[in-house]
Order: sequence, then C-alpha cells, then structure tokens
Amino acid sequence: MNPRYQTIPETLLALQDCTKYGARFADRTGNAQLYPYGDVVDRAMRVAGTLQRQGLQPGDRVAIVLPTSIHFFDAFLGTMLAGGVPTALYPPVRLGKLTEYFARTARALQQIGARFLVIDPQIGKLIGPAVESLHGLSHIFDAGDLLQDAAWHPIRPQADAPALLQFSSGTTTHPKAVTLSHRNLMHSLEMIDGFVSFLGNGERENGGVCWLPLYHDMGLIGCLFMGLYHPATLTYLRPEQFLAKPALWLQTISRYAAAASPAPDFAYGLCLSRISDEEMDGVDLSSWRIAFNGAEAIDPNVMQRFIDRFSRWGLRPEALTPVYGLAEAGLAVTFSDPAEPAVITEFDREALTRSGVAKPGSGRRLPSVGRSMPGLDVEVRDQEARLDDGSIGRIWVRGPSITNGYYNDPESTGRLLRDGWLDTGDLGFFHRDNLYISGRAKDLIIIRGRNYAPQEIETLLTDLPGLRRGCAVAVADSSAEGRERLVILAERDRRSPKPDDELVGSIRNTVLSGLALTPDVIELLPPGTLPRTSSGKLRRAEALRMYQTRQLRPPARTTRLALLRHVATSQLAWARHWLRRTINGSRADRHADADESPAAASARWPYRRPR
Repeated sequence: MNPRYQTIPETLLALQDCTKYGARFADRTGNAQLYPYGDVVDRAMRVAGTLQRQGLQPGDRVAIVLPTSIHFFDAFLGTMLAGGVPTALYPPVRLGKLTEYFARTARALQQIGARFLVIDPQIGKLIGPAVESLHGLSHIFDAGDLLQDAAWHPIRPQADAPALLQFSSGTTTHPKAVTLSHRNLMHSLEMIDGFVSFLGNGERENGGVCWLPLYHDMGLIGCLFMGLYHPATLTYLRPEQFLAKPALWLQTISRYAAAASPAPDFAYGLCLSRISDEEMDGVDLSSWRIAFNGAEAIDPNVMQRFIDRFSRWGLRPEALTPVYGLAEAGLAVTFSDPAEPAVITEFDREALTRSGVAKPGSGRRLPSVGRSMPGLDVEVRDQEARLDDGSIGRIWVRGPSITNGYYNDPESTGRLLRDGWLDTGDLGFFHRDNLYISGRAKDLIIIRGRNYAPQEIETLLTDLPGLRRGCAVAVADSSAEGRERLVILAERDRRSPKPDDELVGSIRNTVLSGLALTPDVIELLPPGTLPRTSSGKLRRAEALRMYQTRQLRPPARTTRLALLRHVATSQLAWARHWLRRTINGSRADRHADADESPAAASARWPYRRPR
C-alpha cells in the first residue's frame, strides 16, 4: 500500500487549484459558507508566511485552541506548511468546571513545550489562568490576525518528521501527546480512503457532515484530513450545535445529500431520545451511505433502534458501520464493511466472565468492529503469547500508521510499544476473523472470580427512568473491606420526580436481573458531576478516585456574575503573565549576546499583533 502523497504539505499543494471540493461551515440556522480547497490552501500559505515572519522554526510546537471554523483550518494547516508541529486543544466549554479545565490545559501546554498559542478573542477572555505560569510560551496570536499577505517560504519535511501531536482521550490516565509523523498520517488516510473509494464523484461533491470536535482524532484525521486527502466536500457543524439540537445533524445530512458522517455511539442514542418526528419533517437520509460508529463502546441495541427509527426517512440498514481505532494508531485499526449490514453476535456470558472464552450463546450481544485495515497486523495476546480465535486478551497492533511514541515521555512510550507492536490496552477477541471489543483492561471489574466489563453494567442503566442518559459509571473499589466492591455512580435526571430510595432500588434491581450481580454501593449525583474527557467520554478511573477522596461535586452554577468573575480573573492572569514575560524579556535583552541585535532580542517576546 503506497499513499499518494508523502506529507501533509504535499497533499495541500496538490489542492491549490481545487474549486470542485471544499470545506463548508454551517450555522445553527442552516446558513453555510463554502471555502473551496484552493482558497483553504491559499489562506494556510498566508498564515504560514506570517508565522515564519514571527520567528516560527521547523519543529516548534504550536497549540491551537479554537472552535470549529475556517480559522481552525487556517491555524492548523498554516502551522504545518510553516514547518511547525500543531496540537489542537479543546476550548473552555464546561463553564461550571473551569478550574479543572485550566489545570488540564496548563498541563498539556507544559507537556508539549508549546512556544506558540493561537486563540480567538472569546477564548482569550477565559483562558488566562491556563497560561499564566508557562515560561516557554513566547508568542500568543489571535487567529484572525494571522491571515496576512506574508511571503511563505516552503518547508519540505521528511516523511518521518512529526506532523502533529494528538492528545489521547485520557479515559484511564491523564491525556498524553501522541506523536504522529507524516508517514503515519499518510498511511492512515490511504487505508481509510480504500474504504470510501466506492463513493462516486457526485457523492464526493456532497461529501460528508462532521460535527465532531476537531481536537479529537476522529474529527481531525477522520474528517478534516480525510476531506483533503480523498478529496471531498465536508460540511462542518460545531459540537455544541449538535448537542443543543441533535436534529440539526440529520437535517444537514439531508440538506446537502451527504454520503458519509461519523459519530461515537452516544450520538446515535441522543438522536433517539432528543429528536422529534416533527423535526424530521422533509428530511431524506437515503444519501447517507456510511455512518461510522466508533471512539467508544458500541451498544448494538442503540444501533438497531436507530436503524428502526430513522429508516422511515430513508436510512439504509447497512449504513451503520462499527469501527475501531485510537489516536496512537493514527486513528484506524479495524473497519466493518460499509456496504454490508453490521455483524452482531450473541455470546455466552458465563463463558466470557468466568473463563475469558467467547462462544456463541446467550447473555451478551456484541457488534463486530470488522477486520484489520490493509497494512496493519492485529493480534490478541495473553502476556506474550498470541491467542487463538475465541480467546479474550489484549489487542496489539503493528503497521506504518502506528505512532513512535508519546512526546517527551519515554517511560509511557516504553509501556506502549514493544518490538514495533502497540499495546492498545483494550480487551477483545477474534470470532470468524472479525474483531470484537470486550472492554478496557484498566477498567475491568473482577467480582468473585468473574470478569465484567463496566460497559455491560452501564448499558443496563442507559435508559433507566430517573437517570441522565449515558451518565452512569460502574467501578470496582478495593480501598476498604479487603475485597472489590461494585460501585455505581450515576447522575440523576433533574426532571424526574422519582425519590432517591426508589431510584436506588431500580438501579439495584436492574443490575441484579440483568447480570445476577448486586451493587455494593449506589451513589446518586447531581447532573454534570462525573468527570469527562475533552471529547465527552466518562473517566471511570478519575470518577473512582474522586469518589474515594470525597471530591465528587456538581459543577458550579454558570451565572452571569460567575462568568464576569471568570473573565476578570482571566484578565488578571494575563496581566501577571505579560508582566513576568516583559521582565524576563528585559533581562534577556541586557544579557543578549554581542552579535544579537536589539530587534532580534526583543522579538523573542512579541506580545503584539503580527506586522
């Protein structure tokens, strides 16, 4: 398998004259603006020239904290053309948990040694505390100010040079910066391209719809870069638009007759509970050929209900396509056949939980996530030995799209990679040459010698009246009594009148009847209490830690006064940051080498609009 291009800059330059396809940005009213890829590349070249003029050197890390917009494209692609290494970080969206956001963002910026930061005025009002104490950050730009008529000096990176840093989801540990080279990206994009190549030219022009956050690998690599590499027109919505009005996703697919649109499993469930028949009036989903489902555990019941519900509006049953991947693998690992209905198999739960053997029976239905992508080797192992089909073990992957490791973290890299093989940390098995995911190794719950994946417990509670949908975690607490206790942490639905004791009883009875398992502790929480990753996944390990240390608290109320306080605090943090950098810059000027001009010395702290 040979990719068409060797690097992202090469891919972009091939689109300089492209007017047929582009990136379309839609607002909540349905109005949209299309930027042909030729214009996208021209804007990126101008930004690249501005960054180079401001001192960006090949290999400099550039942190980008922007919402989905053409400015995100400008900054991310412009950085790559300039030779920098971009990293997308999520904007401050959970206003009730800003303290947590500041800590995670500061940790990420410190971890990658960011020298440049690109934001917009709205984000700048809040992000001050995250950058206040960073010493290596010397250039902070408003994204809109980077689009200038500056000459770009082409940089031709090697295929093995870092192309970008992609933070892992951080469901079990703190997020880590995955280093992806141009070679990794090109091979990943070529593999995915093989699965969508059956789409015709007309479908390329309509392309797809993406509401996924562009700081997540499924949005960044699977949508933004795939749209450039394939190429095809993609229509972009902001994640908050989808969450506020899920029907907008399906309406946009219909409006532009889109052929492809991916989403994690929770999104399909949200559509079932939050979209009314009235909102589907006039919607036609017959163009939707590929609805990738991945990035988290897949509930086959949700898939089937989604098909049953929306087939009335032309949805094809074979469109729902389960997939499996992770940032460390450059995104794609295994894909189901997008031209065939999803394969769902029921396995003997007793054999799964007691002996780790998967054999057809009754108890647990799992969707196949398909077969390995061309060029990848996928194995299921127990310790060092490869396991036969039907045996559960850890999933290992090898191939040209696999990362060389985490940035500036050799210890974690050593645990991740072994002899060219990537330990995904996920548990699964092969059945009839198809891969099935059974859980996450670090999340495994062991009760009286039986292994339970938390997902099979949580799935039982997904639609339980009185709970927020998809807002319950099952964890094993071994901090007391000398044995593992099953703890259920669940967020209440504030609209439910059901008393706490009745709801606790419903949870206990549901888990008991579904798995013959009795929870030791059931803790009801206010909405928004459970910790989540930047992409919205529940962080079980962190939830357990916070439960054990009595730190599970609801988010602070987001009032106008509270928001004004955050803005004022941020402005003070910016002032302290600028003052510290100015003092340090003056000291640096006084101690500059004799052959360094005053202009060159002062340019190292250019907190000003690019000129």
